[in-house]
Amino acid sequence: MTPGRTDRALLLLLAAITALAPIATNLYLPALPAVREHFGGTVAEVQATFSVSLVTFACGILLWGPFSDRYGRRTAILAGLVILVAGAVLSLTATTLPALVAGRAVQAFGSATGLVVARAILSDLYPIERMSKALAQLTMVAVTGNALAPVIGGYLTAGFGWRSIFGAIVATAVVVAIAVWRGLPETRPPDAHAPRGREMARTAWSLVRMPMFAGCVAQSAVVYATFLVFISLAPYVMVTALGRPPTEFGYYYLFIAVGYFLGNWSVSRYMARHDLHWMVVRGVLLTAVGAVAALAFVALGLEHPLWIFVPIGVLSYGQGLALPNVTATAVSLAPRHAGVASSTIGFLQQMIGAGAVQWMGHSPTDTALPMLGFCAAACLAGLGMLYVFPRVEAGARRTPR
Repeated sequence: MTPGRTDRALLLLLAAITALAPIATNLYLPALPAVREHFGGTVAEVQATFSVSLVTFACGILLWGPFSDRYGRRTAILAGLVILVAGAVLSLTATTLPALVAGRAVQAFGSATGLVVARAILSDLYPIERMSKALAQLTMVAVTGNALAPVIGGYLTAGFGWRSIFGAIVATAVVVAIAVWRGLPETRPPDAHAPRGREMARTAWSLVRMPMFAGCVAQSAVVYATFLVFISLAPYVMVTALGRPPTEFGYYYLFIAVGYFLGNWSVSRYMARHDLHWMVVRGVLLTAVGAVAALAFVALGLEHPLWIFVPIGVLSYGQGLALPNVTATAVSLAPRHAGVASSTIGFLQQMIGAGAVQWMGHSPTDTALPMLGFCAAACLAGLGMLYVFPRVEAGARRTPR
């Protein structure tokens, strides 16, 4: 097999590994109203099945990076897949809402290995410019599956009940685990080691104190919190405020997936002509434009789903343009501890996102205004951060490898 084909095959496998966590989430999203009805809980109580999983996902991100530095990327991914399957089985058999929260938590902890270890593998193989492009290519492939997940999840819920979602997750994870066992090479550098507790804390603390890294964390957290709040509340808004069946959310979600896909595609296209900072600025600006436009349309009384999801698709395009460059910059700042750097930024953005999701779970869902108001405020804050942390993304191009 030629190097080019080997490279493409590895990226496809990494895309499948990385996509497992968002696919599991996106399959579950259309089932949120059904879960609420089944257990008779409030929106905030059912949101715990989402927000608690974000917390354990964040803890997984924090731990899987150093684990992969010590025991290898391949071992980390296989171990995470086993835990993911165990959590999905617990969710499938849950008879109470707390049991479902626990199962989702275990599943999310295991799925975190894909995101953080895939980033570390790319850092093992590529310099920052190539890594940013590879992240975008990897996400483009993964987003294709993610785009279909809400549609499939809606029909699974409507046809077979919300428990069928977790049966599909188990089957998908087993297929990916077999592919990893057969085809994933070990890329960890021979001299790499996982820092012990104190060393890891020192490394993470030194990164957080760097203005460049802090700027990347803040910017990525805003992008991610906006996305999480929207996708977690939109299914309720579709049913309660807009009177639409749960299956429709999956179709409108395509605007988000296609927007993010095109944003990542644009990274590959613009990489030769523009630096990372140029793409981050344009991406963040587009997120603000999309969020404010959606809020304005709904405030004017235009509450058809298209008035919400079309501008949110523009927002997603901006996220796809900005996020790979921000992430690649952050991870590149610690080339000898790529796992720790990836874990640190992932942990912080997940924890901030989880807090935002649970907090917004107490807002009314009989109108889209609170959800879109949060998105607009967050995106405008991200735009302001470009002036608080000027050219932090471009600075990484001068960081020696």
